[in-house]
Amino acid sequence: MMKHFSLGLAVGAGFGVVLSLFKDKNGNRLFPSAQKQINSVKEDFSDLSTSSKKLKIAKQELKESLPQAKKAISELEKETEYYQIGINRIIAKLKAKTTKINSKIDNETDSSKN
Repeated sequence: MMKHFSLGLAVGAGFGVVLSLFKDKNGNRLFPSAQKQINSVKEDFSDLSTSSKKLKIAKQELKESLPQAKKAISELEKETEYYQIGINRIIAKLKAKTTKINSKIDNETDSSKN
C-alpha cells in the first residue's frame, strides 16, 4: 500500500512540474494551484507516516502489556475460585446447622405431643 501511495505521490509531483510549464487563459502558470495540492498530499503523507508510527508504538505497548493483563486475569480467576470455595463451605455449615435446628424443633414438638 505504501508503494502505491509513494508512486501516486511521485506521479502527482510529476504532473505538477508539467503543469508549471503551461499557463492558463489569464497568463498565470498552472503550477501554483497544483503546488497547493502537492503540498496537501505531502502533509497527508506526513500525517499518515506519523499515525503509522504511533500505531506501531501502540501495538508494541499493547503487546508488552498483554502478559501482565493475562496474569492479572489469572489471579482474579483464582481469587474468585477460592472465594466460591469459601462461600460453599459456609453454605454447607449453615445447611448443617439448619438441619440440626429443624431436627431439634421436630423432636421437641413430638415430645410435647405425648
